[in-house]
Amino acid sequence: MQHYHDILTVTVQSSGTFEALSLIGYDGAAVTTADAPVLGVARSPNTVVGDYAAVMTIGWARVRAAGIVTVGAKLVSAAGGGVQVAGATPANAFATALTSAAAGEFVDILIR
Repeated sequence: MQHYHDILTVTVQSSGTFEALSLIGYDGAAVTTADAPVLGVARSPNTVVGDYAAVMTIGWARVRAAGIVTVGAKLVSAAGGGVQVAGATPANAFATALTSAAAGEFVDILIR
């Protein structure tokens, strides 16, 4: 089942492997640190380093919440993958929560 609706997707050369709907950085690898720059969300898994991958940069996606998320919260990347609520002065907020979620659950986000 499709858990995204893309408005703008770009193709990037991967510098690592990742699963579908992983947060992808500008370097073409999965984002695994908190409040890191996020290019978008991977539309499909990538198993070969150097292959080209479709990354949704604007749209709606379902990703895993690393902590409690409430509707309307600004989101940043979380350590270990997924998203978390942005703090008071986030450096890299990239999305807004469209649904609420507990830690470990899926949350729908609007990427802009």
